[in-house]
Amino acid sequence: MKRLNLSLAAAFALAMPIVASSAFAQSSGNFAAQVLTPQCVLSSADGSLSGGIAGTEMDTSIKTPNSSQTALLITPSLVTGLYTNTNIYTSKSLSSETAAVVVHVTMDGNPVAPDTGSGVIYDERFQQLSSTLFSQLTECANNDNCNIDLVLSTASAHSFNFVAPSVGGGNHHLVVTWSFLCDNGTGTLTAAACSSNFTKNSAAACAGPGSLTVQQVDAFSQSGGVNIQ
Repeated sequence: MKRLNLSLAAAFALAMPIVASSAFAQSSGNFAAQVLTPQCVLSSADGSLSGGIAGTEMDTSIKTPNSSQTALLITPSLVTGLYTNTNIYTSKSLSSETAAVVVHVTMDGNPVAPDTGSGVIYDERFQQLSSTLFSQLTECANNDNCNIDLVLSTASAHSFNFVAPSVGGGNHHLVVTWSFLCDNGTGTLTAAACSSNFTKNSAAACAGPGSLTVQQVDAFSQSGGVNIQ
């Protein structure tokens, strides 16, 4: 019995370094996150938007080891709200509105793929309303008192993976910014075209809640590595 106990003890002692080595090799990477809770609220009465995150930025930092195989998986998530209101009448037979939320990610001041500097569209809607009916109706044509109004509002959650390969060792600062861009038929999206009054022939957007997660991963070449085209 003593000999059996000694044999089991010796086997256990030999197995311990193997278990410890295996556990060390499978240890998880570093992780950082920021969560902003303010909600973008869509009114069920008139479709207008309110609330959301004050400002247009999330950021966090992460420290990585000095290895050419170290990559960062960066995932910004946002609830986005879009509002578009198109109105036509006798002397205006066509109306179009566009609203969009565009997200940018930088690491240490540089864009992170697939963002090449112009950002990634998280949400966008183009809405157009047109009709020549009013010009054919005497009452509408003479008095310009006929109109059709179309309002669309949506709120939905979006998430996208940005990848920073071979980041090297040290502290890295990740910044996520987003822009609300609108257009009233000019063909050019601008922040100035977004409305806060939710009137006829206007567009608007909001965002919130939001989260930014950053995970350190090892991108081994035998697993395919990171391929950015």
